[in-house]
Amino acid sequence: MKKKQLAKLKQQFRPSYETARQQLFAAIESKTAANHDLPTTVYINPKNQDELLIELLKDTTKEQKIAVPLDENFKIVVKRIQRQEAGLLDRFSDNLVDEIAAYWVPAAAQPADDTDTTQEKHASEAKTTEPVMDASSTASQGLDPQQPASAGLTFADFSEKIAAFPKFSVQKTNGEATVVEATPKEQRILATISEDALGQFEILPALERKYKIKLDVIPLIEAYAATSLDQR
Repeated sequence: MKKKQLAKLKQQFRPSYETARQQLFAAIESKTAANHDLPTTVYINPKNQDELLIELLKDTTKEQKIAVPLDENFKIVVKRIQRQEAGLLDRFSDNLVDEIAAYWVPAAAQPADDTDTTQEKHASEAKTTEPVMDASSTASQGLDPQQPASAGLTFADFSEKIAAFPKFSVQKTNGEATVVEATPKEQRILATISEDALGQFEILPALERKYKIKLDVIPLIEAYAATSLDQR
C-alpha cells in the first residue's frame, strides 16, 4: 500500500475533534466519581462555547459549578488526544481531576499541611486557567515526551533541557520564567511560565509556528509548570 493511501486510511480511523473532546469529558466524570466520590457532569457552557463547565451532582457548601476557559492550550491538548498520543488522555484528565478535587473535597480530607487559603487558591486557578498535564508527560532524561519522567523539573534542569535546542534559553524575571529564542534582531519570546502560581503558562504564536520543535518543547514547559513551586 502506498504511503499516501496508508496515511489516508489512518486518518479515516482517527476520532474527530468532538469525539476526542467527549472522551476527555467522560474520563473526567468517571475519575472524579471513582477516585474522589464526586459525581460530576462535564459539558460546554451553552451560553459560552469557549467555556467548560464542571458541575457537581451532590450538595456542596461551595459553588456547584467550576468554569474553565477553553483557550488555545486546551484545544492543542484535545488535538493531541485526537491524534491518539499515547497516554495523554489519562495524564491530562488525571491532572484536571486533581484540580477539581482540590476545590470540592473538604479540608479534613486534604493532607495536613493544606489550608483553606490553599484550597481557595486551587479554586481560583481552576476557574481562571487551563490546567496543564501531569509532569510525567515529559522525559527526565531527554527530550522525548513519550518517555516517563521521574519528579518535576527544577529551574536548572528545565533551563538545561531548553538550551539543548539551538538558540533557545530560559530567563527568569518579574515572577516568570520566559523561554526565548535568539534571533539576529531580537530575543523572541516563545512561552512564559508563572513562578508564583502552579500550572500557569502561556504558549505564544512564535513557538506554535515551529511545528517540529514544539512537540518536544511544549511538554517540557508543561512539566515545569506542573512542578511544585518549592521544588523548582
